[in-house]
Amino acid sequence: MASKKDTGVLRGAKLVKKATTAANTSGILAAPEPLATSLAKKMVLPNGESISAGMKELLTTDTDWIGIDYDDEEAEIEGMSLEDVVEEAFGEEAVAAFAEAYEMLTEDVVYFNGEVSRPACLYCGTPDDAGEYPVLQLSWDEGVARIGGFVPFDVWVAQELGALERGKDIGDVPPEYAALAKALADSNGDGRVVFTPKAGVATERSADDEDEDEGEDKES
Repeated sequence: MASKKDTGVLRGAKLVKKATTAANTSGILAAPEPLATSLAKKMVLPNGESISAGMKELLTTDTDWIGIDYDDEEAEIEGMSLEDVVEEAFGEEAVAAFAEAYEMLTEDVVYFNGEVSRPACLYCGTPDDAGEYPVLQLSWDEGVARIGGFVPFDVWVAQELGALERGKDIGDVPPEYAALAKALADSNGDGRVVFTPKAGVATERSADDEDEDEGEDKES
């Protein structure tokens, strides 16, 4: 009897494993630096939730390429605000241009400080049915800000590492994955997969934040 054909798309650890295998072949992950499996099992995101199956598969293969900061003693991935990501990626002059995005996307993010195609971060909001969180991609071109994508982490990794076709624009994914990005845009934002945020005034930092930074500077 013929087996029932699996019509589902590849997801999670299986998709990321395919991606890392492709990256090993292409040389993107020529000298991988894996995270110990025992530590990966305990690793949590800034929201306190365990990392996804896709992220666990990537980190136990290599931690260097994506450039995520983490505390190996506390088994915690370090987060920041979206505003901090914009400043890190484009400089202070770009911060005000993304103002609407800060008001909408208020959860912590994890900045990817590695060799990725465009500035991007993991949004620690609502994951999809496979447990994968959305990746936000950003651009700042001649004073125009754009943000979005909401591509599931496993799909984004597969695009970056060559297992899936990489889109030419923010949020471009193979057709079979497009509905996943739209669903994450609905559950984490206002349904726009990619948008030009309304500009505004950068968030004013509190005196407590400034005092904390000063204290860190003195300790370092």
